[in-house]
Amino acid sequence: KSTGNLSAEIQESINNFKVIVAFNRRDYFRKRFDEVNTANYQTAVKAGIANNIFTPVYGFSSSIGQMIVLAFGIYLISTGQFTVGLLISFLAYIASFYNPLRQIAALWANFQVALAGWDRISEILSMESNLKVIPLTENEDSCCLLGFRNVSFSYTTGNEVLKNVSFSLERGKTYAFVGPTGGGKTTTASLMARLYDPTEGKIILNGVDIRTMDVATRTNKIGFILQEPFLFTGTLRDNILYGNAQYKDISDEELTKVIIEAGLDGLLERFDGGLKAEIKSVGDGISLGQKQLIAFIRAVLRKPELLILDEATANIDTITEQLLDEILKKLPKSTIRIIIAHRLNTIENADEIFFVNAGTVTKAGSMDEAVGLLMNNKRES
Repeated sequence: KSTGNLSAEIQESINNFKVIVAFNRRDYFRKRFDEVNTANYQTAVKAGIANNIFTPVYGFSSSIGQMIVLAFGIYLISTGQFTVGLLISFLAYIASFYNPLRQIAALWANFQVALAGWDRISEILSMESNLKVIPLTENEDSCCLLGFRNVSFSYTTGNEVLKNVSFSLERGKTYAFVGPTGGGKTTTASLMARLYDPTEGKIILNGVDIRTMDVATRTNKIGFILQEPFLFTGTLRDNILYGNAQYKDISDEELTKVIIEAGLDGLLERFDGGLKAEIKSVGDGISLGQKQLIAFIRAVLRKPELLILDEATANIDTITEQLLDEILKKLPKSTIRIIIAHRLNTIENADEIFFVNAGTVTKAGSMDEAVGLLMNNKRES
């Protein structure tokens, strides 16, 4: 565990080295590293003593055993009951007896480290999702694709992020959710995708309680572009096809054709090397805007019935944002587009605007009304 803590501290510092350098806080890094390194050193010394204590015990026992055999063997030889050859044989036997024990003692430390690691890994592997699929009892109103019915949610008991929220989203429309930071916009989007279950109430998707849908059915209907997109080490193709199993066996030429048909070729051209462009661990080496473009391509290729964009254009220039807007218009007419944004220019073409704040989700009506609600909230803050 101590070694794990040391590795975690080093990894965190390396991943955030730009912040450390920008704020000239190398002293903070050294202090944190010294603390965990000292703790790891002290633990390693104690563990080393505990793990290696058997080695000298077995060595001492082997020496005592050999002395006893040697003394008793000399006595038997002096009385004519034993021979020198037999004594040498018995000395070899006792050495062979203790050698495996010495090897076990040497392996004991590694065995303990393996057990400690397995305990931590098995704890993760044995975890089960608390988002259980429940039996379907009855169909709900199917006039809308998505609906919240008296939904309340809290991350911690007694601190509700959403309170008794109800609304419905119709197919083919674009909805914008605006509000102050921390108002509950991302939480609302996460509940739509069933990343969490509501504390109270229920969420209707395609006429049924979303909890009755199996994972494959639900994820095929929903596309989610996260606020902080995550990429995997590999190529641009690997990251685009993540979650798009229907395209995994097609060639680069065929995939490029699919991307062109979806109107995404303009985004693909922004990466040197095209589909073969190398993506490093967690997207190092490319901008946050490029990460969001990859996440956008990944989601749009699935042609979901519900597409959620959580600040998906926050790090993208205005020209690219207009291009993304044109691509969204090419999605199936039945697709619901949900845009969560702080920048008001990104929601000016929304069919309906919802204002999310202090646990409530209310229709804001026009763009001017949404601006007024935001300004009033800022003045109250």
